[in-house]
Amino acid sequence: MDVTLNEQQRERIEIEHYTASLFTAYISGTGLSAIVNTAAELLGNPVIVVDASFKIVAHSGQEVIDDYIWRENIRKGYCSYDFIAAVNRMESVRRGKQTDVSYEVACEETANTKLISKIKVGGKQIGNVLLLGGKIPFRPRDPELLAIAATVLAEEMSKSSYYRNAKNIKVEDFICGLLDQQPQDLCTIRDRMLSAGLKFGTQLLVLLFDLTRYENSGRYDDYLRERLQHLFPGSPCTYYEGRIMMIHDGPLSKELVRSKPLQQFLNQTGITIGLSSMFSSLAQCRIYYLQALSAIRIGQILCPGQQLTYYADIQLYELLSAEVMSGETHGYRHPGLLMLQEYDAAHQSTLYHTFFVYLKNNRNMQLASEELYVHRNTLRYKLEHIGRLLDTDFSDSEKMLAYYVSYKVADFCEKAREQQQAALYLR
Repeated sequence: MDVTLNEQQRERIEIEHYTASLFTAYISGTGLSAIVNTAAELLGNPVIVVDASFKIVAHSGQEVIDDYIWRENIRKGYCSYDFIAAVNRMESVRRGKQTDVSYEVACEETANTKLISKIKVGGKQIGNVLLLGGKIPFRPRDPELLAIAATVLAEEMSKSSYYRNAKNIKVEDFICGLLDQQPQDLCTIRDRMLSAGLKFGTQLLVLLFDLTRYENSGRYDDYLRERLQHLFPGSPCTYYEGRIMMIHDGPLSKELVRSKPLQQFLNQTGITIGLSSMFSSLAQCRIYYLQALSAIRIGQILCPGQQLTYYADIQLYELLSAEVMSGETHGYRHPGLLMLQEYDAAHQSTLYHTFFVYLKNNRNMQLASEELYVHRNTLRYKLEHIGRLLDTDFSDSEKMLAYYVSYKVADFCEKAREQQQAALYLR
């Protein structure tokens, strides 16, 4: 009886020591690798952490892993679609998925037995921790010890908003991998896309939802995701850098963009949307994400109340340098327009604005006079005066385009400076 008690005491002391060592690694702040390496040292076998998207997020030293399949998985950084499909067909895995305790898996390909424990955050499985047998045989207490490691790993992984908020980790990890520009060739992208259960055509758009003005009081956590999936069915999305990013497959119809449900959603939430140009290769996803981001940023400068902006409508302004936008120089202004401004200041006239309205209306006298609330003869007289001051011919389309672009750039820079000054004032 005393011997049995001593053995139980030794086992309990070992478990307490194991737990304390793992939490010491956790509180050290050095991340998953410290916890995994500590667990591997105490368990005497290699440890690998795989998230729910089958991405390898941490592992102990590769030099002691003799399982060639897992060595290849670690080298690639993720598990292939064929590997995942084969694992899901295994009876031991199917049984293990039904339990919350650690379970053993043996496969025909390699002699190594695996011990697996689920990693859960908020009751949701976000991954698995694997103990690879082979170096030393598994001990009776290893399942309990691995479960403790899974608990500590869950605490560490829950620090990431990605694992806390992800709804469909396979899909969202695939999209985030594209945006993070993780090294991926087309074969890898196709493999991971299949693993996530996704299929895309060749007419893709990035929709980016800016949450800066989002008011979520009284709404549950998944409100936005569910509303967006309802508005854009079949378009996968993920939280990324404080925004929601969606990949839409196929042209975005004007009917959808102007639809009452979408307009009501934007008005209710205060969300603004940036839309990229169309692209065909997922390998370019990061480029078009940045386009959508620019559409939001520049759209808020040009039209602060506008809630949906196409990149194609603002791409001219993205060519502007930081020096131009800061207004430190007027070199971007057409000298003829500076002349008109100086003339207006000296003579209390409005030639600068008159010329802009005329150009904006595609040099249509009738439309310009109506917008300016002046008679056509009055407008004609002013334009003749402008022509003499600028020594220009209004029939020269190239010159007129140069004037109009200068007007638009000047207007944009003025609005950008006003926003910058307002932001500084609020600080």
